[in-house]
Amino acid sequence: MIARTVGELAALAGATVSGDAGLPVERVSAVDEAVAGTLTFAVDAKWIDRALASKASAVIVPAAVTVSDARGKTLIVAADVRAALASILASFAPPLPHADFTHPSAIIEADVQRGAQVWIGAGAIVRSGATLGDGAILLPGAYVGVNARIGARTLLHPRACVLDACVIGDDCILHSNCVIGSDGFGFVRVGKEQIKIPQIGNVVIGDRVEIGACSTIDRAVTGSTVVGSGTKIDNLVQIGHNVQIGEDGTLCAQVGIAGSTKVGAVVTMAGQVGVNGHIEICDGAIFGGQSGIVGSIKNAGTYWGTPAVAYREEMQQKVMLRKLPKLAEQVAALSALVDELRKQR
Repeated sequence: MIARTVGELAALAGATVSGDAGLPVERVSAVDEAVAGTLTFAVDAKWIDRALASKASAVIVPAAVTVSDARGKTLIVAADVRAALASILASFAPPLPHADFTHPSAIIEADVQRGAQVWIGAGAIVRSGATLGDGAILLPGAYVGVNARIGARTLLHPRACVLDACVIGDDCILHSNCVIGSDGFGFVRVGKEQIKIPQIGNVVIGDRVEIGACSTIDRAVTGSTVVGSGTKIDNLVQIGHNVQIGEDGTLCAQVGIAGSTKVGAVVTMAGQVGVNGHIEICDGAIFGGQSGIVGSIKNAGTYWGTPAVAYREEMQQKVMLRKLPKLAEQVAALSALVDELRKQR
């Protein structure tokens, strides 16, 4: 790994240096793993002491925190430590392939429209009529279906599948084994038998969307299932047919959204949130882990619980639930006292 100077890393992060800007850094490490020659970070004041006491040679610290004793450490002072860390880590990440290349074992069918500098790895399959934008990267085993479109600089990891007629925007990342455009779960019961409803729509993904490993986004019955630009989707997320998700949302692991639900922009769903079908969620709503959203949410705010209610209301309910055993004892004692008084009449 090539060492970089603290000054170079600070420039990448738009940060300033306090100390030796020429100090070489070999890698970035967490506080507990830091050794000489590494850079560590303190995201807020409570981590400053641990970071400065570590064996790291340099520390990223927040500009809002005054460091009176750097303990011999060179500091990278950043307005936003997490954003600075992201920029710096990117410089240490292994480079992606960037060339006009097709592995001999890849299968490229007829009528594929291919932009400049497209890289296609071993065993990848691109079906007829597909479009690959400039700089697209298909790592080994990736699959692009008939008439599907992949945007410029979009990256498909091994075994990522974009099925027929689906559209992926520019600068997207699709991780291994995610499936875009699988059939929506649609059946009609005729007597005992369940008859499949053909799913003839597609999926449209905006720009700068990242989709985690083993996540699935179902194609629409008709029309499109849509994910807005800038949205980030974690591993093991299920998005049903005809769902509409706005821009810049965050869906954490094991979120499930049932069909035909509309989710606004900048919505955050923590892990294992479940969302009912055919409802609407407004812009800016935030849902705590394992929330169950059973009805439409019309006001921005933080929600939690099943059914999901305003966070404060859910906390009040939990406090009351903890008091129930004592209340039950009090009610039982009062009931016994009432019975005793009745006997004395």
